[in-house]
Amino acid sequence: MRWIRGKFFAIRDEQGRIKRIGGVAEDLTRHEGLTVYVVDGNKASRHELRLLLQGAGYEVKEFASAQALFEVAPVLVPGCVVVETRSPASGGLSVPKELKARRVGLPVIVIGDARGDISVGVQAMKAGAVDFLSTPYSPEQLLDALAAALSSIHEQAERSHEAERAAVAIASLSAREREVLEGLLAGGSNKTIARDLDISPRTVEAHRARIMERLGTHSLPELVQIAVAAGLQIKQQSG
Repeated sequence: MRWIRGKFFAIRDEQGRIKRIGGVAEDLTRHEGLTVYVVDGNKASRHELRLLLQGAGYEVKEFASAQALFEVAPVLVPGCVVVETRSPASGGLSVPKELKARRVGLPVIVIGDARGDISVGVQAMKAGAVDFLSTPYSPEQLLDALAAALSSIHEQAERSHEAERAAVAIASLSAREREVLEGLLAGGSNKTIARDLDISPRTVEAHRARIMERLGTHSLPELVQIAVAAGLQIKQQSG
């Protein structure tokens, strides 16, 4: 799996008009593997987790306390946090809560001794953890939980990538094209949009074709998807 961050920008002609959308891709993949941040106040158990995770191909960063993690959390590369809660220094359920409060998008897996009490796991999930493993657990359980957590990061990155591209594409539209787009999204026909904008239906059709071309869509449902991804508010056309 590779982590790619895309950046999009408008390419203009000599008159300053936007011709097309360009972009660059930055490969964020670590050659050593994806990163797991282990928070555990017990040095021996931290070492055990490091060996397990490195053996599975992950890069591992260790933190002896939750506070040590919080100090650098905003600048950490995408990865997953594993918190062993049996040590007080690990911060327990405060880790997912605090990361969420600081808007740090790192999924957290909590490891702890539930002693058969399912409510412990429920509390962890309510605190913001993506998974809870009760001790004792098997290596396979932890690795499966990590794979699922990192998969969710990948999906979020894809959504962010699509939203950024959609926003740039829509920004490339002219003022009139944007008005036609808003009319289409509101459910208007060529005729009603033409009447509202005081232009001919044929002109609306020409703008519509140009919008489809610029946004790389072939149907109205695809157009709606692009608009939603870009965060546009879709208003219903008034009677």
